[in-house]
This record gives sequence, structure tokens and C-alpha cells, in this order.
Amino acid sequence: MKTVAVLGLGSIGSRHAANLRAMGHKVIGWDPVTLPSVILKEAMASSDAVAIASPTCHHFDQIMIARDLGKPVFVEKPIAHGYHSFLSYVEMVGYNLRFHSCVKKAKEWLEAGLIGDPIWASFTCAQYNAKPSYLRDGVILNWSHEIDLALYLLGGAGVLTSATHLTDGADDMTDIILSHASGCQTTVHLDYLSPHENREFIISGPKGQIVANLVRRTAMIETINGTPSFYHGYDSFDENYIEEIQAFLDRIDGKETIGCSGSEALQTLEICLEVRKRAGLS
Repeated sequence: MKTVAVLGLGSIGSRHAANLRAMGHKVIGWDPVTLPSVILKEAMASSDAVAIASPTCHHFDQIMIARDLGKPVFVEKPIAHGYHSFLSYVEMVGYNLRFHSCVKKAKEWLEAGLIGDPIWASFTCAQYNAKPSYLRDGVILNWSHEIDLALYLLGGAGVLTSATHLTDGADDMTDIILSHASGCQTTVHLDYLSPHENREFIISGPKGQIVANLVRRTAMIETINGTPSFYHGYDSFDENYIEEIQAFLDRIDGKETIGCSGSEALQTLEICLEVRKRAGLS
């Protein structure tokens, strides 16, 4: 049993706290809205590990405290609002779509070389969101999951070009073209404006194509010389969160797990910041 300090008790932090308790661990909860900052360090010092789910503006300072205390850290995405190399200290970042069954299946198909070396891909996340920008970080940072998936499945990349729509100074839609070191090009579309939820990706190679719908949890691979193969995942986002926090605890114990490391999250953040800069955002 471990004692985990969960910082931030909004919807995601409360979810992590409940999952940890259900798994038999002790939770020390702290929230920047309801509890004084004077007991923050005390809560972290009394723990075996720290899970940061507070607003992104607090991530940097809280990771600094955890590092000074020598505590392993899980932090929700985005890892921070600004690039700092020391953030690679973080054990795991909350890009929980890596635990989605269809992402796992796509990774398996890619590693088996079933479509050949990918030459083109598209990742989309679109869903109407009326929350004020200070609660949702803007679409580029808040839905950076798709950028993480592009890097996770297709390797390192840089921004080739981007176009971002702003409303009242906040980014609510963006289109990004990434150029991967492998030669693959990827388009990423993120928006808060579409009235219907859509989360999917397509990866094409010389031997075939992979199509995955992350909302319906379906995936298909169609190869040039074979009949299409269909996959349906029966996991849920609740299960993905449980698997993610368990992977963090396993990683603390020295086990090899999937999940996004701090250094990987910095690569995603670097792309987000570049796209925001191109849009005139700080």
C-alpha cells in the first residue's frame, strides 16, 4: 500500500483519489481552492508519491516542490504552460489515451509492419466546449492528447505549418501539420466548435491503412492484399484512468509500463507552444 498526495480535487483529481482508494492505497487530498497552501508541502512530504491534478497554472510550482522532496510525480496534461527542461523529472503525464484499447491495437498493428512505414496520418478531436478559456487552457493545450498520440505512434516530429482560430483571444480551433523524422506527415485537427463529438485517427502506409474511432472504440486495418480486419474494444474511460494510475505506481516500483514520461510530454508541449506562438498567443 502506498500513500499518494492528490493535489487538486476537481473532477479528474477526485477520480484519481477514488481509484487509488479503491485499489487499497491511502490518499492525502489537497485542493488550491479550499485548503491553505501552507499545508501543501506537509501533504506532499507525508506521501510516497504525488499526483498533480490542479489547474495547469499550478503544475510548475508543485512539480518543483515534489522534486525538492524527492517524490515521484504523476501530473495531468498539459505538463505545464511553459517549457522547462527539469520537467523531464516527472515520472508520468496523464495522456491516458495511450491506454485506450484501440490505441494499443493500432500500436500492435504498426509494430508488426502490417501497413508498412506510415506515410500519412490524421488525428481529430472535435467537440463543442463552452467552458471559459481559463478553465480549459485553450484547445491546443487542453486537447494535446492527439499530438501525444501522433508522436507516440509515429515518432518525433516538428511543426510544418498551422492555422488557429481565436475567439475573444482564446484558441478554439486549430489545424496543425507535423513532419515526422521518419518522413511521415500528420495533420491534427482540434476544435471546440463542432456540435458533434468526433475523436478518431487514420494512419496510411504503402501496404494499407488503419482507422480508429476512439469514441465508439472501434478500429479497422485494411491491407492491399488482405480482407479488412475489425476490432472492438470493450474497455471504458474509467478503466483507462485506473490502468493509467496503476501504471504510474508500477513505474515507481521499477516495472516497465506504457504511459507518457515527462521527457515525452515535453516534446508534445514544445509543439503546443510553437503552434500557440504562431497564433500570436503567449
